[in-house]
Amino acid sequence: MLFIRLLLAVIFINANASVSTDWKLRREESGVKIFTRNIQGSPFEEFKGTVTISKTTLTGVLDIIMDVKNYPNNFPNCGSAKVLEQKGKYNDIHYITIKAPWPVNDRDAIYEANTTFSQDGKHARVKLSPRGDYAQENKNYIRVHNGSGFWQLDEVSPGTVQVVYQFHADPAGEIPAWIANSVIVINPLKTLESLRNLATRN
Repeated sequence: MLFIRLLLAVIFINANASVSTDWKLRREESGVKIFTRNIQGSPFEEFKGTVTISKTTLTGVLDIIMDVKNYPNNFPNCGSAKVLEQKGKYNDIHYITIKAPWPVNDRDAIYEANTTFSQDGKHARVKLSPRGDYAQENKNYIRVHNGSGFWQLDEVSPGTVQVVYQFHADPAGEIPAWIANSVIVINPLKTLESLRNLATRN
C-alpha cells in the first residue's frame, strides 16, 4: 500500500482485461527493478517493481507498508493519509491524497488492504482493492475509483525479504495517458527505495 507512490501518486485501473504485452524492464537502479506492460483496453500502463531487502524481517517490512499515517513522510507524492476503518492488524480501509504534476489536479483514493499469510509465515500478500464509494468525495480532489494491485512479500532466507509491488489504475479525469505513464517508473522506484531504507534503518 505504500503505496503509494502511487500508492502514491500515480494510481491505476483494475483491469480484468487480458494483458496485451509482456513485462518490459524500464529501469534498474541500486537493486530496484521496475517493469511495465500494456493492458488491453486501457491507455494506462501497469507497473511491477521488485527489490530484495536484507537485514530485515517479513513482518518488519509489512509493518511499514501498513503504517498508513506515515505515508506522507515515507512515500513520494502522498499528500495525506488516514485509516478509515481498522479491520485487523494488517487489514484496513484507508484514504490517501496524491499530489499530481502540474497542470494535473490532485487525486484522492480509498483502498481496502487485505493481508493473507502462508501457513509457515514466510509469505504474505497485501491485496489493494478500490473502495471509492466508501466516503463522500472531496471537491478539492478527483476521486480515483478504478485501481488495484498488491504487495507480495517472500522470506527468501533468514533476514532477507523479496518484495514485489504491482499496480494498475485509471487516474480518472481528463489526464493524458502520456502524463500518467511518464511517472509510472519513477514513482514506484522511489517508493521501493524508501521502503528498503526504512526497513534497514535499525
